[in-house]
Amino acid sequence: MTAGMRSFLLALALILPGAALAQSAPPSSAAPPPPVTTDNVPAACTVPDELRALQFALPRMATLIQEKQPVRILAIGSSSTAGIGASVPAHAYPPRLAAALRRLLPGADITVRNDGIGGEVASTTLARMKRAVVDWAPDVVLWQIGTNDALQGITAQAFTGILREGIDFVLEQGRDLVLINPQYFPRTPKEELYMTFVQSIERVAMEKRVPMMRRYAIMRYWQALPQPVLMLSEDGFHMNDLGYQCMAEVLAGGIARRVTRESQ
Repeated sequence: MTAGMRSFLLALALILPGAALAQSAPPSSAAPPPPVTTDNVPAACTVPDELRALQFALPRMATLIQEKQPVRILAIGSSSTAGIGASVPAHAYPPRLAAALRRLLPGADITVRNDGIGGEVASTTLARMKRAVVDWAPDVVLWQIGTNDALQGITAQAFTGILREGIDFVLEQGRDLVLINPQYFPRTPKEELYMTFVQSIERVAMEKRVPMMRRYAIMRYWQALPQPVLMLSEDGFHMNDLGYQCMAEVLAGGIARRVTRESQ
């Protein structure tokens, strides 16, 4: 075994602290989807397929893509959605996601609205999300959640209740939902407590059968590579331009593969 392969296997081992919570997607009798084009993606953004894949369905978006109808995506959350740490607003993940999805799904009419506000905890975001879903009627909601709750002393029990309430609300409105769990960053304070929130989101996503971007595991994978590329801004917490670009590309790849598979 080469040194590079050993390093790669080590990286995989380091990203899976909650691996016991994850389950493999049920086998599908459908033919495998055609390859999703990933040109113009920085090499630093590459992750294994099992980290990019979204486990559960996005039925509304898949139907709209198949019928060549417009798709409206609401990106809501805190600073990771707002784009704190990016050099300009256009380098936050939502606008980059829109561009990536249009590239991966040629001809698709996709709009991504950025409703990120830095510093919010889940309960505050939930209230805004309910209003936005009713007023703007998105087809898909991307809910980035958990980081501030973990760092600001919200109890795991209260957080989980808010998470379940938000998921139920979006699904009852007939919208698709993708959860985005907390980021990984070095020197995480109270790391054991932080991981409780990361794993709580995984459990609830499985329970409610909603897709989840495993951002914590993805960022830890990048950090564990033999020659990691800096994905964080100078504060060591928020993502930088490359980090947001990679976040958008990985999420877009997961969404595109999921809806392409469901459209067949």
